[in-house]
Amino acid sequence: MTEYQLELEISTIEEMEDVGAVLSVGSNGGDCLTLSGDLGAGKTCFSRGFVRASTGVMDLRVTSPTYLLSNTYPSAEGGLTIHHMDLYRLSEGKDFGPLNLPFVFTQCISLIEWPSRLGDLMPTERLEVVFQLDPTETDDDEREEKTRYLKLKPHGERWKKRIEEIEREGYLDDL
Repeated sequence: MTEYQLELEISTIEEMEDVGAVLSVGSNGGDCLTLSGDLGAGKTCFSRGFVRASTGVMDLRVTSPTYLLSNTYPSAEGGLTIHHMDLYRLSEGKDFGPLNLPFVFTQCISLIEWPSRLGDLMPTERLEVVFQLDPTETDDDEREEKTRYLKLKPHGERWKKRIEEIEREGYLDDL
């Protein structure tokens, strides 16, 4: 049996931000989105759209947390904090103490780049977002203009229902 997933073709940075914004709607404490895939495929652009929509600040500077490990942003509603994490520099299953993951995974919203580093700490209820650059396009093409593909793979019934509703209602049809 094939697991349910939603596949999207993304043509611009703005569309990638729009996908992030759509997925931010209705986010609650404990929501976790894992972001994996090709380097330069749009993980930070996606996160920028998600964070800006969640905070209501459309010109907010949202950058990759590669060297800081985690950037935090206050959500516009409910006093939630959004944690945008990049775990690339950490060893699998180690060095996570300062990130306070048990609290983040239950009380906050998390966007996690390089989620494979979590090992056994990976939340079972999550949305797995897989980013891929179009393999037929050359390195000579402008990175911003390259087509990207997203796979939205829900883990857990709550995420499955949310993604099915987004698809059924056509919130991503204009991309």
